Amino acid sequence: MQDIIGHNKILNFFDKAIKNDHLSHAYLFVGPEQVGKKTVAEVIATGLLQTTREKVKSNPDFYFTDQLFDEKTGKTKKNITISQMRELREHLSRRSYTGGYKVAVIDGADKMNIEAANALLKTLEEPSQGSVLFLITDNDEALPQTIRSRCQTIYFGLVKDDDLNILLENKKNIDQEIIKLSQGRPGRLLDWIENEDNFLDYKKEIDRFKSLFGKPFFEKLKNVEELFGDKSDHIATRGNLDDVLSIWQSQLREKILTNIESQENKNFLQIEKRILQAQTLLQQNIHPRLLVENILLLIP
Repeated sequence: MQDIIGHNKILNFFDKAIKNDHLSHAYLFVGPEQVGKKTVAEVIATGLLQTTREKVKSNPDFYFTDQLFDEKTGKTKKNITISQMRELREHLSRRSYTGGYKVAVIDGADKMNIEAANALLKTLEEPSQGSVLFLITDNDEALPQTIRSRCQTIYFGLVKDDDLNILLENKKNIDQEIIKLSQGRPGRLLDWIENEDNFLDYKKEIDRFKSLFGKPFFEKLKNVEELFGDKSDHIATRGNLDDVLSIWQSQLREKILTNIESQENKNFLQIEKRILQAQTLLQQNIHPRLLVENILLLIP
C-alpha cells in the first residue's frame, strides 16, 4: 500500500485480511496524533473501493466524519453528534453503489457525545453486509467500553527516524532538526515540509516553554497570555492549548530522560503529571487559564 511511512506490520495484516476475506466490520485505530492512523484508513479504503486517494472522499461508498464547523456560529462544534452517527448508519445500511464494500471513517471518535456513541453502538451491534468502519482516536479510554469491545483494536506506534528520512529525499535546505522534533509522526513532518511557518511556530512554542523556567510568576503569565487570545471559538482555543501542552509535555519528557539521576526529575515529573491532568480537564469545561496557572506554579 503506497503513501504510507512505517506501519508495515499493520499494512501486512490488512493485506492478508483482505486477501483471505477475513476483514472485521469495525476497527479501532489507536495511537499518537499525526502518526498516520487516518492515512492508513483512507489507503485501505482506496483498496476496498478500487479508487484513488484523490477520489476516495467523493466515492459514494465512502463516508467520513469528524467534528464539524458551525458556519452560523463561526465555531467548532464540541462533539461529534447523534445526527452524524444516524447519517453514518444510513450510509452503511444502503446497498453498495458498486456491489462491493462500503467504508466509513470516524476521525476523533473520542469526541462523540453519549447520544452519538449510543447511536453508533446500534451500528456496531447490527453491521450491514460488506461494511467496514474505522474509528480513529489518540485516546481510546475516552470511548465507552461497549464501543471498544465491538471493534478490533489496532495500535499505532511512532515511526523510526530512518523511515521518516524518506520524506526528506530530494528536499534541499530543510533543517535536519525537523526529524528529531517530529518525534516519529509522519503527518507532523509532512505538514512542516509543506508549511514551514507551522514548523517555526512549533519551535517558538518550545522556546516559550523554556523561557518559563527561572522567571517570576507575573512574567510567566505574560508569556502565556496569547494562548487565551481567541475568545470567539472556545473549542478551537482548547484544541490549540491541548497542542501546546503536548509540546510542553514532550519537552519535559526529554528533560527527564536526559537527566535520569538529577534531583530535578522529581519536580519535572510533577509538572508532567499536572500537564496531563490539565489536558484531561480541558475536555470537562474547566477554565483553561486556571489549568495553565496551576502548571506555571510548579515550574521553578
